[in-house]
Amino acid sequence: MSTTRPTRLLCRPCILCAESIAFLAASLSPVFANEQEMREALARISQQEKEYQAALSLAATDEQRSAIIPPSADEAAAALWKSVRSKTGTKEVPLTSPVTRRGTQNTKTPTTRRVPTYEFEEDWAAPAVVWLLNHPDALAKLFPDAPQKLAQVAHNLLDSVLNKHYTSPLVADLCPHFAENTDEQVYDVLKKIYEKNTDPSAKGAAALAMSIMLANPSLAAEEGGQAQIRAKRIFLIRQALNTAPGNAFFGNASLTEVAQEQIYRIRRLSIGAIPPQVALTTPNGTPAVFPTPGKHTLLFFWSPAEDVGLTVMQKQQSLLKRYPNLIVCPIVQHMQPEQLSAMLKEQEIAVSYADDAKGTAATAYRVRQLPHAVLLSPSCRILFTGYPDMQLQTALDRAFASQQKEAKKSSSKIGE
Repeated sequence: MSTTRPTRLLCRPCILCAESIAFLAASLSPVFANEQEMREALARISQQEKEYQAALSLAATDEQRSAIIPPSADEAAAALWKSVRSKTGTKEVPLTSPVTRRGTQNTKTPTTRRVPTYEFEEDWAAPAVVWLLNHPDALAKLFPDAPQKLAQVAHNLLDSVLNKHYTSPLVADLCPHFAENTDEQVYDVLKKIYEKNTDPSAKGAAALAMSIMLANPSLAAEEGGQAQIRAKRIFLIRQALNTAPGNAFFGNASLTEVAQEQIYRIRRLSIGAIPPQVALTTPNGTPAVFPTPGKHTLLFFWSPAEDVGLTVMQKQQSLLKRYPNLIVCPIVQHMQPEQLSAMLKEQEIAVSYADDAKGTAATAYRVRQLPHAVLLSPSCRILFTGYPDMQLQTALDRAFASQQKEAKKSSSKIGE
């Protein structure tokens, strides 16, 4: 059931709207040559984006729209990086931080070292820093054969937000993409924006992003038990709603919509929550409602076109043998009964339910990636939700620990 998944650098790429870029360019007063270069690069990006949007609006068909080439993020990244990459001197920094994010004292004796300072640490460079961090793929292409250099540059840019640009209103644009990260340094940046930034949009976006990040167990473990995490996440969402203006956006959606979606996930789909019921049918038309009270239930969303899920389904009997009394509810995307029967027969799978044509079950459980597993207790509370990796196996072992212990006792008595 174990597998590995690809990791991503900092955040997924985005394109700032033409109006935002134009505002950034117009609001800068050139003082140094590099600042002027940045302003000119932002102006070019703004103009290219305007032309691109105008061409899309004039296109009459989907075919014409697909033929329109969007502005090159690679060229913009190269120009912006060139304008802010210069070294400006050196500064002394601690070799090890004396206090961790959790507030515990570091027992090592603090030492310092001198490190370079850069143009992107200047106040005027905030627009370039935000743009570069929002386009990690384009930034990565600037260092194609130097992954360590790329990692250091990304760290330094992020560090400049933590130490310098956290008060800028522009950092609101970073929060939606930081929310998808699991790095503690990113969480520290969001926390500082939330605590120190006076711009309502930036402060609200940071609060919402922190709440989303705390859905990750590795970060949440440092904040307390499940009840404390749920309470903190809901508190941060309320702070976001109360702080940000009503027309604020979080990525491509309104902040209000994203916040409401997160509240649904916390209350219905987080660990310890009671999830929604789903009504399903087998290929022969037998109806069933899940989860099933009184027994551990594993809802397993899968697809025959996906290798990991297919492997789990083909080993379903081994799973049931290892965890007696477990009810497995496989759910495949919508298929006609005869199509589903033929697929199950071809793949040598005993049974699977099919979602309806609207994908009601997948929507109710907010399934974005297949396979997706949800382990439920006999009282129908979520014990695990997510990709079926070793954490699912751990949750299953924990859930059936008492039964497995009893089975070992019985086996030893028989042996005597």
